[in-house]
Amino acid sequence: MSDLYNEPARETVTETKVQKSLFITHVCICADEAEARERIRSISSEHRQANHNCWAYRVGSLKGEEYFSDDGEPAGTAGKPILGAILRQELTNTAVVVTRYFGGIKLGVRGLIDAYGTSASAGLQAAGKVARRVRTIYEIRMPYDMAKMLDRLLDSCDTGVDFRSSQYGTAVTVRCAVPLGCSGRFEATLDEWKNSRRILDWVKLA
Repeated sequence: MSDLYNEPARETVTETKVQKSLFITHVCICADEAEARERIRSISSEHRQANHNCWAYRVGSLKGEEYFSDDGEPAGTAGKPILGAILRQELTNTAVVVTRYFGGIKLGVRGLIDAYGTSASAGLQAAGKVARRVRTIYEIRMPYDMAKMLDRLLDSCDTGVDFRSSQYGTAVTVRCAVPLGCSGRFEATLDEWKNSRRILDWVKLA
């Protein structure tokens, strides 16, 4: 299983007009369902005077959880097209709220599907996307003379300085976040070093 996933590069707010109706799209980066639902609630409250606040989200880096709402629009005309835009971009950790202020002209089922899908896609395009990796967090205690060897191992596992920190005392304690795809090799090496007493101990934190 790949440890790579995509999420929006930034949060955005975009506007689209369709037949005098105003569609406002909020793209939010959310770590889990609770955060996604809180952001949706906050945006819907901000636009409580709107006719509809339709939304969809997908969260989870390995197994995605997804949900959507038409918020009073005809079934299947709003939430589902918004979710479809998220899926086409292969994004996760993403919530999209499309707010509609009715302009007096009915769009019909096909028109609504197109309007919500297009508005969500425009917002996601403006947000861009960035690749992330699922990582496992470790803590390793070792003598000072092993620090450089651990650095080389971490470099080989795509774990740069942004994903590691060190504390210095009677021994060196390193906390690091290693990509899931490299965790098997990383743990096997740590076991070998511990068994040969080259390091003092290691533990998987998360």
